Amino acid sequence: MNILITNLTLSQNSGTELYVKELAQELINRGHQVEIFVLTIGKLGCELIEQNINVVNKLSRLKNIPNIIHAHHNLVTLKVAYYFKQTPIVYFIHDSISSLDHPFYHKNIMQYIAVDYNCKQRYLLNNFLENEVKVIYNWFNPNRFKPKTQINNIAKKALIFSNYLELNSKIYHEIKCACDELNISLNTIGLRSGNPCNKPELELYKYDLVFAKAKAGIESMACGCALIVCDFTGLGVMVASANIEECRKYNFGMKLMDKPVLKNLLLNEMKKYDKEEIEKVQQFIQQQSNYYFIIDQIEQVYQSAMEQFKQNKFGNHSFSILNTLYILCTSIKPLIATYLLRYFPALFYNTRILYRKLFKLSK
Repeated sequence: MNILITNLTLSQNSGTELYVKELAQELINRGHQVEIFVLTIGKLGCELIEQNINVVNKLSRLKNIPNIIHAHHNLVTLKVAYYFKQTPIVYFIHDSISSLDHPFYHKNIMQYIAVDYNCKQRYLLNNFLENEVKVIYNWFNPNRFKPKTQINNIAKKALIFSNYLELNSKIYHEIKCACDELNISLNTIGLRSGNPCNKPELELYKYDLVFAKAKAGIESMACGCALIVCDFTGLGVMVASANIEECRKYNFGMKLMDKPVLKNLLLNEMKKYDKEEIEKVQQFIQQQSNYYFIIDQIEQVYQSAMEQFKQNKFGNHSFSILNTLYILCTSIKPLIATYLLRYFPALFYNTRILYRKLFKLSK
């Protein structure tokens, strides 16, 4: 089938951008024709172009008429829905608060999908019924993230795996103090710590304990690291066999991080480190979050959406001027940021630095 994937940008190996990259590569491996439409083609987009994947920022540059549109981000979805009026859409929400992930109403959207139950709740708060939203969880790529050959009985090395945490933040200081008390060395990888890492699969096997969330957390557990759900938004729990299904319901993410990141609370979780529990968690993730298994589910959704569309069946939520106006109004900031990044990258980065200094942001 001809598949069009949308995203706001393709700049770096994080978030929906990495999701799009891995999805496109595996769909192509399965014999599908895949193209990607974004507003800004960044470094990651150029890498995919070098792999002969057609990544465009103008719909007129697409080579094929899609049979199905896999849509991320409402602004981009709005454009493709208007351009391809005879193509069914499956619409994904990856973030429960971003203005770009506010549900978009259109009759061609045959299936609304959330990556966890926190995102599903966002739909329910916007007049969707329970049975109108399907949850398809996040994944890890087993071709990249291999199980460690040995899991230590005692944690000796810890890693902060986050694109958001900075070394001068209070959160980093609390984590460092907790690790020092337990004689655990600490390292970081991520954009804002000054140590960006495009191949975390080459790093994770070195560590016993990881502080991360969402996809980064899933990848850590797949390798055989103990995961404490933690990031700039707060502290969650050490993932164990007793709580892993509940943690997965919320994508090992924001919904779980309901405690402040303080040394004593960190120590409570870190002392739960247990080799047997880590092995059980790893086995669960290897079986349930394997991306071959998840992409099987996505393909089934594509097929179902196309079959319904051929029968002249449409989605339950028709285009709404009020919905569209709301999306446009709340997305002015990311639109401006995307425009600056595309045409004036130096101005974009300098403006962001100034904004963060003025408002003393800690993310």
